[in-house]
Amino acid sequence: MTVIDQRLPEHDDDTLIVVTAEEFEEAARRSLAELGLTYAELEQQAEQRHFTSARAHALWVSIGGTVDL
Repeated sequence: MTVIDQRLPEHDDDTLIVVTAEEFEEAARRSLAELGLTYAELEQQAEQRHFTSARAHALWVSIGGTVDL
């Protein structure tokens, strides 16, 4: 993971975090495990628009459609 502290004219405190595809996938796997869900289960919750928790919904917003787990 690379952290870049970057100052943009319109913001005083922007920090950009760059992760590899492998790091992103591992974070997604870890988050799913913490929720006790598979990616397929999370995807089904998204299709039904009924999430078991706010964390599950937030995870879908973060990873939905971006990984093939």
